[in-house]
Amino acid sequence: MTSLEDAMLRSRILAERIKLRTDDHHRKIIKQHSKERSFKDYENLAISPKAWRYVADSGISPHMVFAHPDLLASYPETSQYYRGIALLSQKQVQGIAGNVGNWENRSYKRLPTAKRCLNVVRLYNSVISSIIEGTSDWTLENGYRNILATMGISLDGFMRNKIGRDAEELIKIRIVNWLKEKKLTDESADSIEFHLPNETIMRYGSEPDIEISRNGKTLATIEIKGGKDPAGALERLGAMQKSFAETPPGCQNFLVAGVITPEMKARLNEIGTVKVFELDYLSYDNKQWDLFVNEIFHYAVRII
Repeated sequence: MTSLEDAMLRSRILAERIKLRTDDHHRKIIKQHSKERSFKDYENLAISPKAWRYVADSGISPHMVFAHPDLLASYPETSQYYRGIALLSQKQVQGIAGNVGNWENRSYKRLPTAKRCLNVVRLYNSVISSIIEGTSDWTLENGYRNILATMGISLDGFMRNKIGRDAEELIKIRIVNWLKEKKLTDESADSIEFHLPNETIMRYGSEPDIEISRNGKTLATIEIKGGKDPAGALERLGAMQKSFAETPPGCQNFLVAGVITPEMKARLNEIGTVKVFELDYLSYDNKQWDLFVNEIFHYAVRII
């Protein structure tokens, strides 16, 4: 992949990730579940009196600005919202108050303790208070801009990973955005499982990367092998074959490949049961993308 193509792909991933706007989802959670959380002892939560008065006098709901330990204890993923307002990276938070990475990607096995939540809340609120005190005419819109800036910085670090992982993320994100635009899944969906029409479920995972099923029967699987190194093409093909070998009869299998060598193409022709799409075409050619999603959701899954 050339430097220009690499830059285009990474920028596309960034745009698609920001388009998902997970902060909107977190905002809904906060609005819905924060009213019963009291800020009576706000100074114990590291909110400065000056910042508190400013927010109160501005008519802004304090829950939309300052973190509360009870809310984080019930909905740890909202950490991303307040961390964004505070312009803090996950690494900074981990170094000062503790790891919140598994809170925000919802991979935690149990809810965090009250002590951990309080430590994180005090960090967020002290930094947010400092920002409000140091900014003339601070508004909640300023806070939302901070969230987007933090998302961009975090994604820039994320996108330094291998191009194959980038490709997988790009395809998954674009599929979710396409489904949301077509109103085929919940607008607030941002997990690894998505409920589609006709009791259809799409799951993101590994081996396969994407599985679509209905009433317990797998209808389609998608493997994304975005690596561009021709030397590793056959190894990636072997991993794909292993995954597809586990699918039941009648299941339609799709491969998104970063590169297809002559030997790889010959072996795919021998298999004959896999529909192949090239990553570059899906990334930059809207007609190829339309063909791809129609093959999956019209012909294979039949929900459009």
